[in-house]
Amino acid sequence: MRRLLDLLPQPADEVVQLGGPYRPWLVRYGGRAAIIRASDLERLRRLGFSADLAMSSIEWLHDFLRDLSGTGFAAPAPVDDLRGTSVVSADGAIWELLTFVPGRSVDWVECAMRRAGDLLARFHDASLRTRPRPQRPGALPMSDCRPLDPRAATARTQLEAELADIRAGLSGVVHGDATQANVVLDGDDYRLVDFALGYEESLVFDIAAALWRNGRADPNSVTYDPRRVETFVRGYHDVRRLDANDDRRIVACMMARGLQLQQRLELRGGVDDTVMQRLMSIERQQSDLCEAIASAIS
Repeated sequence: MRRLLDLLPQPADEVVQLGGPYRPWLVRYGGRAAIIRASDLERLRRLGFSADLAMSSIEWLHDFLRDLSGTGFAAPAPVDDLRGTSVVSADGAIWELLTFVPGRSVDWVECAMRRAGDLLARFHDASLRTRPRPQRPGALPMSDCRPLDPRAATARTQLEAELADIRAGLSGVVHGDATQANVVLDGDDYRLVDFALGYEESLVFDIAAALWRNGRADPNSVTYDPRRVETFVRGYHDVRRLDANDDRRIVACMMARGLQLQQRLELRGGVDDTVMQRLMSIERQQSDLCEAIASAIS
């Protein structure tokens, strides 16, 4: 960290980590506040990233965030204060400097879900106004998600049956994890933060990835609350109109999000059985979830 701070144009007045390991830092220097993110190269190697691939991947993200800033959408943007750049490699990590988006965490309340859905739709409008770009280096799109856990086979089969229909819809750069945990409230304004998982994907996948967490009965639950799902999708639909068949597509993409998370878990040798428990809950609840989404977009 010291080598990174020495690259700043002014001495750091304050450096505070925002949470536990792998969480970003808030740094104040020269009258401004910014966010420092660190990606451990050894951890990335376990996910199949070489140092060069990891750097290319993060540079891709910063290029997109610069474009996104140009649309007027409020989100973290690269800060070129690390000797003229926003990304550097040092001390076994890749470091990023981004603007600080102020705000407090959004409460786990149903009424916030409609605003969160509205926010994601507005982000998609902005994302579609950015320049076309190739896929992010090292991305794991849903079409490539084939975890080894045998319990995932049914969901993978269902996803394959829906993929062509899903791909026929709009695609663009998605947030990848637009859940309540990555939304902050600044006054009455909802803001998206932490775009680390962004890549090119079908937009309905981004709705589903948000529902992976936002649609749960409570943050730690392994089952889903159709009413919360309906509320979030209704907020999205208020801004960006969804199609009649998007209920089925979104639920298929919720399964795809589970497959994606399980594959990443397997790649890094982690253990978290709640991923498969939630995936199997979506399989069991898919009729109720489709009905809730259909109600939101009818």
